[in-house]
Amino acid sequence: MGLFTTSDKVRFKLVKEDACTATFSVEVPAAQVEAESHNALLRFQQRAKLPGFRPGKAPLDMVRQQFGAHLQEEVIDHFARKHVPEALLELKLSPVAAPVITDVSREAGKPMQFHLRVEVPPRVAPKDYAGIKLIRQDYPATDELIAARLEELREAHARLEAAAEESVGKAHYVVVDYSASRGGKPLADAKGVGELVDMSSEQAVAGLTEGLLGLKRGESKAISVKLGGQDTQLDVTVKEIKTKILPLLDADFAKDMGLETIDELKAKLKEVIAEEGRTRTERELSEQLENGLLQSNRIPVPPSLSQAQLEHMIERLQRQLLGGRGEFSVQQLDELKTKLRPQAEDRVRISFLLPAIAQREKIDVAEAEVQAELEKSLSAAETDEKKTHVRAAFSERRDEILGMLRDRKTMDFLRAKATVAEAPAGTEKKRSEGESK
Repeated sequence: MGLFTTSDKVRFKLVKEDACTATFSVEVPAAQVEAESHNALLRFQQRAKLPGFRPGKAPLDMVRQQFGAHLQEEVIDHFARKHVPEALLELKLSPVAAPVITDVSREAGKPMQFHLRVEVPPRVAPKDYAGIKLIRQDYPATDELIAARLEELREAHARLEAAAEESVGKAHYVVVDYSASRGGKPLADAKGVGELVDMSSEQAVAGLTEGLLGLKRGESKAISVKLGGQDTQLDVTVKEIKTKILPLLDADFAKDMGLETIDELKAKLKEVIAEEGRTRTERELSEQLENGLLQSNRIPVPPSLSQAQLEHMIERLQRQLLGGRGEFSVQQLDELKTKLRPQAEDRVRISFLLPAIAQREKIDVAEAEVQAELEKSLSAAETDEKKTHVRAAFSERRDEILGMLRDRKTMDFLRAKATVAEAPAGTEKKRSEGESK
């Protein structure tokens, strides 16, 4: 590498290659440069609108003087579009992003040479991927978890009824009308009718629940609160006092859940929680596998791919947290980019490591496996229209699907080669307690 090719026309040369970047040159013979320069000049003459001349009739010298820089750009662009694909093929470069022209050298009567920088995949020689140490943590469906899930269902199906008590207590829900003022002047858009206040939860308006405590139905009061961090007077009237009623754990509740008895409901919840536990265990083992692989293989990654992965992660997070209701602020975006960039780079590393391991271990995807995946997707499609969409996706994205199946098989291979130890007794309980805090 590094020597000119034997082409007697356009010549290509690999100038430098390191990590995920390569620089190469394209040298175009002077005769070709001159011919294309004349063609470009003619095209500009046809388009040029110069004072005193009809379109297409301006003197070539004037056109060259007026559009000289643009002429050169068009000539370079022509040779780049024509010869860069050939250069990449001959120099055995596989770009992950479009090449960028970094330098142009051109003298009259001499070949024109321009340099391009291109991002390329890292050279991957995976190591230490067999025998990765894993710790398996199981999450069984315990009676405590089943009971907690039942309470969650009861909470989800709770209803509010008028409270027997005459005055507001800490466990009540209060229906209020209110208006706000500051310094004796009403605040625009700071009034409400029939607003529900949960006395047992934290409030955005500091001092609200303390001011409502002890009020009776129909009673009004001016409460001093903090609104937007400023002292504000809130004039409230208690319209109703309500209490939360949880459904009984009986056959009627079970039937509302689509089952006949509470025992059947508990059995179903046990299945669901057990499946969630198995899924969590497998996810954690996969994460440990990837982390073990990354610890021994800190390969460089192409900046454009890690940036694209980072943007994808932020977009997905924005959809999850904000939906279509807004966007992250500039400060939030900066903080997220700093926090998520290492994860994005690791995702890109994994995308190169798994294929490299598959190649070394001769892990291939058979056509029967592709068809099995297609049948699995078709069975999950509920309508003929969706089935048609699935078939089209498998046809259009075949390489992507093959890569996904290959990576899955590679992870199975790594899992089979790993050493798995069971987590110490009591670890699951400690984790659950930590997550609940």
